[in-house]
Amino acid sequence: MNYAQVLNELETLVNETFSLWEHNRVGFQWRHYTWNHTLRVRAMGMELGRREGGDVKLLEVAGTLHDITKRYDGVILTDDNGQRILDRNGFWLNETLTPAGQNIVTGLYNKHNLQGKVHHESGAVITENILAMYDFEPAFVQAATAIVLAHLKPMSLTAEDFNLLYGNIENQILYDADTMDPNVGYTAFFRNIHIHAHFALQRSSFDLENYVRSLPRWINSKQEFVDKLLTESSREVAQARQDRNQQLFAQMVGELEDMEINRKYGLLGLIEYFVSETGDPHFLNQLNYLQTEWLPKRRQWVAEEEKNESARERAQAAVNRVNDFLTLLERESKGEI
Repeated sequence: MNYAQVLNELETLVNETFSLWEHNRVGFQWRHYTWNHTLRVRAMGMELGRREGGDVKLLEVAGTLHDITKRYDGVILTDDNGQRILDRNGFWLNETLTPAGQNIVTGLYNKHNLQGKVHHESGAVITENILAMYDFEPAFVQAATAIVLAHLKPMSLTAEDFNLLYGNIENQILYDADTMDPNVGYTAFFRNIHIHAHFALQRSSFDLENYVRSLPRWINSKQEFVDKLLTESSREVAQARQDRNQQLFAQMVGELEDMEINRKYGLLGLIEYFVSETGDPHFLNQLNYLQTEWLPKRRQWVAEEEKNESARERAQAAVNRVNDFLTLLERESKGEI
């Protein structure tokens, strides 16, 4: 079996599947989010696998497929009292969204009557059936299926059930990577901006200063995610990401004291760029734009700055902060830190 070719086919299938729905946003998800999230989770899972001695190839395959049915998830269902409806394991239940197009994944979804299943359960069924079409060993298919099933963790588990679900280190790792990406670090900050800005703009307008000053509540609320991760490597990585977010907040609060310079050159300007692109943000495209166009343009502006020396120095310091942020954001997205 040509593994590289198979992986490429799996990636193509996942991307094709995500494109079958016509809607853009549902809750905290949008069209381009799911694939970008998949790539980041896969990269982080593979890095954690190297650190923890897990099977990296297994994590690569399971990471590629783990959210393959995520786009079926519609709005969260509520009861007559407005309370979210939970299944037996404590997972929120979602309205099932019907895709506009069809492929092998939607065919399997219908064949196995997966409507109403939470996406880790339906995704595990799809994973098992898709991988069985290739020359993977049955044990590999079984292991990958178990990893996909375990990437969401029930609210309460007996010790016996926990060992059954998370006895393999790879199951723990993908759960950790999937939990970390949207909750801690600069990748989570990117997501938070786009969620907050989308809803703020729907209501009225986006208030930059209020957003910045409200960040500690969001950052602090994520500490429990860090503490409950399953592997030591994950907790170390996540705590470092959490600490970076705290430092980022301190930098942005400092920038509020020099709004004119920092909205043009600094992290405040970066936030305003993200807010201007909230329709269907594409993480990789936005990161590339910031690195190849936004930042070089501001470096040129600094060089041409005709104001006093103090203004040039403050502008240069602001550009340096953005450069550091983008460097770390890219490294997070690649699973390096």
